[in-house]
Amino acid sequence: MSISILTDIPEWVRPLVDLLESRGIKVQVADDPEEIVANGLIVNRVSSLLAERDKARADRITHSLRTWEAEGRSVINGSLCFQTGYSKLAQAKLFTECGVLTPLTYPAVPGGRAIHGQAVLLKPPAGGFGRGIRTLEDGEPAPDGLFSRDEGWIEQEMLTAADGRVHRIEVLGSDILYEASSPLQADKFDYCLAHPESDVSLRPPREIAPKVTESVKKILQFARMELGAVEYLLDEKGNSVFIDLNPVSSFHPGATAVLGCDPIDATAAYLIQRSVGL
Repeated sequence: MSISILTDIPEWVRPLVDLLESRGIKVQVADDPEEIVANGLIVNRVSSLLAERDKARADRITHSLRTWEAEGRSVINGSLCFQTGYSKLAQAKLFTECGVLTPLTYPAVPGGRAIHGQAVLLKPPAGGFGRGIRTLEDGEPAPDGLFSRDEGWIEQEMLTAADGRVHRIEVLGSDILYEASSPLQADKFDYCLAHPESDVSLRPPREIAPKVTESVKKILQFARMELGAVEYLLDEKGNSVFIDLNPVSSFHPGATAVLGCDPIDATAAYLIQRSVGL
């Protein structure tokens, strides 16, 4: 039995690799798809940061994922999931196709505006940790020269969260592991919930609203995502409005207490189960 993990940041997957190897699994970690030649499960853990740094390389990885899928190889977080993860516009389209609520989103216009009559968020196509996001007031144009039309920047309706928090649902396979939430801060867009700050609240699946669970599972199905997280805000009517899909998220240090087991251990068990018989 072997598992190949494709990643641009090897240190992110090291705890998982160590655990798999301790259970007798042969693991290959690669940053280039051409290095993966062995049969077995392929796990895509390439971050959206790569698309921001090197779009050509991200496109090559997408092509490799598609090729493996066409060959019938078993791939976790394959080509559709990967492309959706690094495109905010693709995420907005996917949420709409799922029939879940999502902010009004359009391709951004260099030196102009796509959405009029309200303040918006101007976002780069990919990234992480809130990098590059800025607020545009009503009538304020996007900076000319900051980006080109073909780069995939977006304008997105700026919402006010009714509870003042951002919520992240962490998933594994078709199951929800837990929800983490933290207070929103004015003019700050780093919603990473992998840190142990006291203002991050965690809750198990049984305490998550059934409508949220149903929506998240639909998103997973449409995106073909098995590992990662989905983020949402609550509007004034208490509806969940989905804002982000993150195929390479990080577990919160307090997740073990909520789950009753280490989420990395659960991930390893899931990958071993998926790799059986390949």
